[in-house]
Order: sequence, then C-alpha cells, then structure tokens
Amino acid sequence: MLRHAIHSVLWQTHSNLELLVIGDGCTDDSERVVASIGDDRVRWRNLDENSGSQAIPNNAGLEMAGGEYIAYLGHDDIWHPKHLATMLSHMQRRSADLAFGLAELLGPPGSRVRMLTGIDVDPAKLRLGNWIPPTTLVHETDLGSRIGGWRTWEEGDGPPDMNFLGRAHGESRRAIRVPALTAFKFPSLMRTHAYVERPSHQQQEYVQRIEHKRLLIERELAALALRRISPLRTRPEAEGPSAEILEDSGAFYAWTKRVRGLD
Repeated sequence: MLRHAIHSVLWQTHSNLELLVIGDGCTDDSERVVASIGDDRVRWRNLDENSGSQAIPNNAGLEMAGGEYIAYLGHDDIWHPKHLATMLSHMQRRSADLAFGLAELLGPPGSRVRMLTGIDVDPAKLRLGNWIPPTTLVHETDLGSRIGGWRTWEEGDGPPDMNFLGRAHGESRRAIRVPALTAFKFPSLMRTHAYVERPSHQQQEYVQRIEHKRLLIERELAALALRRISPLRTRPEAEGPSAEILEDSGAFYAWTKRVRGLD
C-alpha cells in the first residue's frame, strides 16, 4: 500500500514538492519500496525505534521539511492528483495558515461503510475533540514549529491527531475548510490486523479508478449523497471499542494497537 500512497503524491499537478517518507522503526521492505521509486523529490528516513503512533514520525518530518507548507498522507491513504493544488489555492487566496479538505472514508469490502469526513466540521469552532483525517490537513510549516509539533498519546492524553489539530487551531492566523473531495481514506481500525497482513487491493482499485474513470469525483459525491439519505447498515471487520475503553486514553491506545496487529 505504501507504493500506492507514494504514487498519489508524485502524480500531483502541483509538482513543486518534497516527499518525506518516515519509517516508524520499519523492519519490512519499506526502504526498498522507496528506493525503487527513482525520484529525487523522495527522501527516506527510518526511526531507530518504533514509537507506535504518528506523532514521532510526523515530528521527524517537520524537522526535515524545507517547504513553506506541510501536508500529511497516511501510508494507506490516497490523494487525488489535484489535492495539493486545490488546498494551496484556497489557502493562499484566503490567507489561511491551516486548512482541511474533505475525504471519502471507505470501510473494508462488505462493510458498506462509506462517508464524507470534514463536511460537518465548522473550521471556526475547531477544538481538541474534533477529528479530521490528517490526510486532508495542510498548514504553514511555521505553525507546526510554533506549537511544538505533535504530541504522543502520553504527552497529549489522547489521540495525537486530535490534539495537534486543536492546538494548531488555537495558534492559527486563520483556519479554513476547503470544500472539495481530494482524498480517500481506508481506516486501519476498521481492518483487523491491517498492519500485519497489509492488504492493498482497495488502494490499488482507487488509484486505477482515478486514472481511468471519467468524472470520478462527481460519481463518488453522488453515491455519498444517496448514502446520507438512505439508512446505513455497516459490518466493519473490527469491533468498536467499549465506552470504558473510550474514556481511558491508555486503554484506547492499547485497543488501537491490538486491532492493527501491533501488540
């Protein structure tokens, strides 16, 4: 799946970019995959130890970044080719230093999980409890440095992505929502042992659909609109956490690792 994520960065219409692939103490073939790409814009760094969350790898990327803006992409997610161009166009036109776009969240085959993230979140009222997929997040590099980067589960007492977004919003000059579907997310928490078995067929399917299917975004939005109207029956592979686990940050973190197969 890493190969598909990298491909979706390098096909961006906004090509003035550097891609920093940060391994969280990877012991698999990730380094060989990155080396096989053969593009000078791609740089690989593997952390000495596995941290078990995105906070430490993201901070390593922030330290290495030389650009004016930072955008994030999960190793199992996909960007549309116009993602960066769309996000930067809106940010520059509206003098924003923090922005999030819309992502289609797709469950595993058979689950019927399909929804649009970010559509109901008011950018003027972002707080520590909001969840926005980091794959849709773009901010000025200086903003990330100014708030001290990302915090781990222990440091932030909760999910690193929600903590980072809340603190970034508190220090931002202007935060905006970009009303465009430009990303596709395949949540690992809906896919039991996803980090061990590493299925990539859905990512490959969407890369091919983006490349070959006309009016893909319009088709996806139409399908999502119908889904919002009709009852949603889901059958996710991973059973959700109990209320007790959700209330305990440490227990919730342990649950996320267990579902992904990282325990």
